[in-house]
Amino acid sequence: MTDRMYRLVYGSAMLIALYFNINVLIYFLIGLMILEGVTNWRVPLMINKLRGISPQVDVNASSKCRIPVEAERAWRLMIGLTFLLTYAFFAEPLWFVPWFLAFVIFGAGASDVCPGLIAMKKAGCK
Repeated sequence: MTDRMYRLVYGSAMLIALYFNINVLIYFLIGLMILEGVTNWRVPLMINKLRGISPQVDVNASSKCRIPVEAERAWRLMIGLTFLLTYAFFAEPLWFVPWFLAFVIFGAGASDVCPGLIAMKKAGCK
């Protein structure tokens, strides 16, 4: 499973959970994203390891980065915390933010262009 496919599935699941107001699924997806951001145990990597596919190493990655954290990990932590803050604590005034994030994640999975990851890499993450 690629990160692109995972973003497509995650965005779809979040949109379905938001549309049908399935709070248990929403909090599970938020917790999953935060857990992946904190531990760096990513679902696509674990699925590939179970399937026997070795991860691809980016040989062009810059060794001189300002922030010694992978951009994917920082992105997952940022998205998870943003979902948590806007859905759990500020649900009424900021109801549109989880919807916007879910559509952006779904679009990132469909097009393989993620503005959040691009911003994290420009900020100096690996």
